[in-house]
Formats: sequence, C-alpha cells, structure tokens
Amino acid sequence: MANKNERAERHAIIVDMNDFLMDYAAEKLGKQPNLAQKVATAAKTDLTGLDRLFKDDGAGRRTKYLDLAAGFLRDEADADEGDQKHDFTADSEALGSEAIAYLASHTQDFDRWEES
Repeated sequence: MANKNERAERHAIIVDMNDFLMDYAAEKLGKQPNLAQKVATAAKTDLTGLDRLFKDDGAGRRTKYLDLAAGFLRDEADADEGDQKHDFTADSEALGSEAIAYLASHTQDFDRWEES
C-alpha cells in the first residue's frame, strides 16, 4: 500500500511543481495560449532552457521548480539539509525532468486560465 501512496505523493508534487512554474511563466511572459507547451519545449532537453525562456538567470527554475522538488525529496527521505547521504541536487534535477515530461504530455491541464 505504501507504494501506491508514494506514487500518489510523487504525482502530487509533480502537479504542484508545474502549477508553480506555470504561475511564474504567466507572470513573466503573460497569460497566453499554449504557454504550457512553450515552457515544456524550452526545458525538454535541459531544465536550464527555462532560464533562457524567462530571462531570469535561473531564479524561476530554482525557486519555482527545483526547490519544491528538493523539499519533497527531503521530506520523503526524512532528511535535513545537512544530510550527506543523499544527493538532493541530482535527485531534484531528475524529478524536475520528470515533471517537465509530465507537463509536456498534459499541457492543456496547465493552461487553465484560458477557461476563466
């Protein structure tokens, strides 16, 4: 049963990461059709593509995406920031890439403002 809960929690953080990222994208680039696709395309091969898209020297990628991933991973591992057993940077990048892949396959779910 824990495995099902872990998957649900991982899915929830991926959705949260993308929600935060899309709010940031709408703030930086304006609410526009297909914004989720633009964001997903920019980060498809490398998350630093977000830096170029937002022209923010990586602030959005770090604070709106990777910091959320790292917090989730620390909670999941029940670790604090000084825990040397885990490489949260690499794991956060991996979770970020997984979240971008999810965003790319669910772009309409994240372009909700078009409905309002």
